[in-house]
Amino acid sequence: MPKKTRTELKTMAQDALMHGIANVLGYWEPKDEVIELTDAEREELREIMQREADRIAKIFGYEKAWSN
Repeated sequence: MPKKTRTELKTMAQDALMHGIANVLGYWEPKDEVIELTDAEREELREIMQREADRIAKIFGYEKAWSN
């Protein structure tokens, strides 16, 4: 198997990180960590998480983050 280039390894790392972000956006709930939020706080948190995930995605060259 040929050795991966630094660019290939960087892309693999970014893809893995985006996969993790997608899992959090899709599945993580504050109550899983015994964090109690009102419905309004939960909605605001989701909006912030999506905005921050989109910022990271753009740094990595994606248009926006996605959720699984």
